[in-house]
Amino acid sequence: MMGNRPQKNALRAIIITLLLQAPPLQAQAAHTTQDWAQTPPAFENGDSLRDFEVRLRSSLFLLKAVPEMNQPLKLTGTVTAISRTGIRRLRIRDFQLLSDGARESGEFNLGAGSWPSVVSALGSGLAGDYLVQAAVKDIPIDNLELIFTSKPGTAPSQTTGTQVTYPRNLNYILFIQSPANDAQLENLRKTVERVSPVFHLVTDAQKIDHGKLFYIQTPLKREGKTLDGLREFLADKYASTQGATPIEGPSPKQAPDDWRQPLRAHIRFEGSTGIRSVRTDIGNFQVIHDYPRYLGGHNLGPVPEEDILGRMITCLTHIYEMEASKRQIKLDGLELKVEGKLTSRLGNIDNPPIYKDIAYSIYISSPETRETIEELQKAVEATCPIYNMIKDGQSIKGTIVRGPYTEEKERAASPAK
Repeated sequence: MMGNRPQKNALRAIIITLLLQAPPLQAQAAHTTQDWAQTPPAFENGDSLRDFEVRLRSSLFLLKAVPEMNQPLKLTGTVTAISRTGIRRLRIRDFQLLSDGARESGEFNLGAGSWPSVVSALGSGLAGDYLVQAAVKDIPIDNLELIFTSKPGTAPSQTTGTQVTYPRNLNYILFIQSPANDAQLENLRKTVERVSPVFHLVTDAQKIDHGKLFYIQTPLKREGKTLDGLREFLADKYASTQGATPIEGPSPKQAPDDWRQPLRAHIRFEGSTGIRSVRTDIGNFQVIHDYPRYLGGHNLGPVPEEDILGRMITCLTHIYEMEASKRQIKLDGLELKVEGKLTSRLGNIDNPPIYKDIAYSIYISSPETRETIEELQKAVEATCPIYNMIKDGQSIKGTIVRGPYTEEKERAASPAK
């Protein structure tokens, strides 16, 4: 053991020297190009995105001979309004994600709202499709980042005629470092927009049936000792609309999740893992999306194709809360479930998947009459932003920019305001 000490000391000296030569790590602001926890450029000596792309390409072509790739893939998600907080807890397989609103509206600001989350899922889905199609076309990619933006607005629903406010003016900018020529990149863009499931989920109007209601009537007066629950949360939300404010005061620099705010999401692939780091502008919340193991990923997060359906029902859940508080309808339990199918499995390059059979169910317990709850459901479906966004369909415009992401390049490539 003593004989190894000089070698250990020499190794320790090398490591210390490298650390001393490295640039200092500093926490970054919300919209800078590098999060402090990301690997500094000086240490980018390991596997690159090209290495993951090679593994992804091998997986894609090996899977072509697997019959299961042509079988439909069922997607599911469940959202529960969590008692006194009203926080929307989204469960997708073994993953849980929180959706929440501003403190000033009686909520707790513990997670991104549905609008920035759906913009994030759209951007992440497109970023993943670009990498898949680049792997298929054997286009090397050294770095890929995507900015997805939206300017919400109000217009009549194409299905009901009701005025609905939701994310509109959808745009993305893809920043790409690759030796591919301009013609190859333009062909890549056209291919992605032709085959991407999330792209067509939004650009093609979807038929979504009226939600199936499961209703349980609860006592108007609760007996015995009970903790505060959803009723009290809804009472607070109503009070906030009447001018009540949190005891602790307004949230510093809080951007409310509503139609006045432009939306922006920044998606970045992390090195050779294929994991997508997805950060929202509003609230600076972060989630990760990951490929399944059969596509070379690590299954450390949901895929955006299922996340976006989950965000539809987090939005529906939020509108149920808002409409119930506005009408002063008491609710004791609120849970929504969504189901949908992709016509084939993710990674099917011969028969790319598209969405079909999207449906949701609503589980409500309340002391109100069933007729009151049914009227509530009609009001929710008439005005829910993401539900109507997917039902109506709208265009998405994309731009490819060469080179690494910078704020200056984003401003130059952004559509005219």
